[in-house]
Amino acid sequence: MKTIQKIAVVFSLSLVILAGCTKDFEEINTNPNAPIDVPTYAFMTNAQKQLCDNIFDAWWGGRQSMLWAQYWSQNNYTDEDRYNIRQNVNNGYWRTIYTILSDLNEIIELNENPDKAGLMSAYGANVNQIASARILRAWAFQHLTDLYGDIPYFDALKGKSDRLFLPKYDKQQDIYPAIIQELTEAAAQIDVNKPGWTQGDVIYGGDMAKWKKFANSLKLRMALRMKKADAAKAQQYIDEALAGGVFESNADNAAFKYLTSPPNTAPMWNAYYVDNRTDFAVTAQFVDLLKGIPVGGAAKPNPFDGVEDPRLPIFAAPVKNPTMLGEGIHGMPYGMPDDITKQIGTQGSSWPGDAILAPDFATVLMDYAEVEFMLSEINNWDQTHYINGVRASCEYWGLDAATIDAFIAALPPANQETVLTQKYIALYPQGYEAWSEYRRTGFPKTLVHPGEVTWIDLSGNPVIFEALGAEDIPRRLTYPQEEQTVNGTNYQAAKAQMGDDTFETRMWWDKQ
Repeated sequence: MKTIQKIAVVFSLSLVILAGCTKDFEEINTNPNAPIDVPTYAFMTNAQKQLCDNIFDAWWGGRQSMLWAQYWSQNNYTDEDRYNIRQNVNNGYWRTIYTILSDLNEIIELNENPDKAGLMSAYGANVNQIASARILRAWAFQHLTDLYGDIPYFDALKGKSDRLFLPKYDKQQDIYPAIIQELTEAAAQIDVNKPGWTQGDVIYGGDMAKWKKFANSLKLRMALRMKKADAAKAQQYIDEALAGGVFESNADNAAFKYLTSPPNTAPMWNAYYVDNRTDFAVTAQFVDLLKGIPVGGAAKPNPFDGVEDPRLPIFAAPVKNPTMLGEGIHGMPYGMPDDITKQIGTQGSSWPGDAILAPDFATVLMDYAEVEFMLSEINNWDQTHYINGVRASCEYWGLDAATIDAFIAALPPANQETVLTQKYIALYPQGYEAWSEYRRTGFPKTLVHPGEVTWIDLSGNPVIFEALGAEDIPRRLTYPQEEQTVNGTNYQAAKAQMGDDTFETRMWWDKQ
């Protein structure tokens, strides 16, 4: 994957100026220092970076998805671990993602505008710019609907002339096929014989063959996710995606790689080493799973009993203060009250590993390992695809061939639990996808639920996971409070068609 070359230049759209001289009166009276046409590459870079900066940052990543997937716990202020979310964060999330989607729409509109298309073609063939913007827009919409359920979709991003500021909410059962159709059309629109992005595409560096594979791989993900809700359509989409061509190696991964120096460093590195927010520890549940031992205070069975995962020291760092739990890697038990977590403290539990907190971390939107695990599931828990998925994940994290071979040789064979649990491990740190997969499949079985024992403390006493805002692991995020007041009529209609607006309300695809 290409690294960021001129990222600092294009992140600030106000720096991009395309100006010319003319004798027209209107243009004489136009500020010559103001941008006239922002180039499409600036919108693409900004959209890619803003999606990754926000979805995978300390707030929406660290204090939400990584917690709900039970990859991480908080060392302080554990309300979010126990599902008591901050509504101002929820409000901001909704607004920000829709704003980024508008940037992607700008790319499409500029390339479709006959007065602008010629100018914008300097940054890549118009059709390829449009197609890649549609694919990234589809990824973001899939993320939003899997987070909230029914959302504004069809009217949310209409053209400038008829922009709706209070759009209605569309049903997820209608949104899913529409996004899949968007992916199908965008993949077909790509012309690999014409130039891709000449600059601005940090994810793929303008490689349109990889954008096509990304579209089909994302289509495969969505098809599998909807299988319980509409098996016939799901199978049709699966067949189409595979025929179109999906990821074939880690070289195809959709990932946004940051730089090693500020201000273009990764959001979690910024959280730890710029903002000094050492709030997150890897959960005891995840560490125990990787150690191959009974998991958590409830000693839940580990499907990889006796097999230590070589990714463990990559995913989690040794504790800095071994006074409480001892030397080595020790996770923070998930879902404990704040006063108990403070007994272990930020130095007594394992932080995310150096690779996860690297300044030039590559934020993954989708990868080859996930595709292989999906292929294993589609083919009745196929062993070869299962092993391919494990190997792809281990290779991505830099493990040597001998270590990978030994690990694979020790793994139990493919079945529903082993495939889906290894998929969960490989999705780290893609918290939202791991949480969505848990909701779809019920795996891994090692997650701790409210009311269960999460830790046996150093005095031998059980500590119970006491949730604050939900009865169990949430099935969705509730709508932002701001929507309830600003877009109240449409919010009430959405609440009625969803069945309710609670953490327990299930998605269309989330069938019991």
